[in-house]
Amino acid sequence: MQELQILFTKFLYEIMGVAVVLLVALLVSQALKRLVNVLRDLKHVSPMIATRLHAVRRWVITLLTVLVVLEALGIFKGAWALLSTMLAALALGFVAAWSVLSNATAAMLILIFRPFRVGDEVELLELTNGYPLGGRVLDMNLLYTTLEVAEDDAVGPQEPPVDGAPRLVTAPREAAPPDHPPRLVRVPNNMFFQRPVRTRSSYATGSKAPFFGHPR
Repeated sequence: MQELQILFTKFLYEIMGVAVVLLVALLVSQALKRLVNVLRDLKHVSPMIATRLHAVRRWVITLLTVLVVLEALGIFKGAWALLSTMLAALALGFVAAWSVLSNATAAMLILIFRPFRVGDEVELLELTNGYPLGGRVLDMNLLYTTLEVAEDDAVGPQEPPVDGAPRLVTAPREAAPPDHPPRLVRVPNNMFFQRPVRTRSSYATGSKAPFFGHPR
């Protein structure tokens, strides 16, 4: 009888532990969901990125909850060893794909400090020949910033340098038809921290407007 009472008490504690784990997981999931929704409503995060963040949130919290519950019930004693191995593998993967991580970090810095926004004109200057690559910002994800390149003049040969600065001779290009699709250039986000960037914006200097907003 005493053994049954001990087993019942142990089972009760395990059930209470599982209930606490599930409650904490639910609260954390709801808090992160509300945070992502607020960032999306304030247009600090695009709807596409918000949807991806919600998917990552669900998978990560579900995986961690299952591991903790299995550990609490004594079913899977090596849960934390498996988790640490998975984190180590992810860390090695990030180091191996450093360019992907650098683009994601650059995207976060652009969203925080807002050197440019959607709708701005940006140009990446190449110091070797002075020829810029740029256009109007359409969108940004964790890897690329999408620019719409204007159908402007074609670049011709260079004239002799004047005061040490070469000048480009431009030849007029025929106007594109109205149904001509826009020319899009996807620039890796880390390039904005490797080259000088020239911007033209309708926002006032020091504006705190959201990245995905548009000037009024």
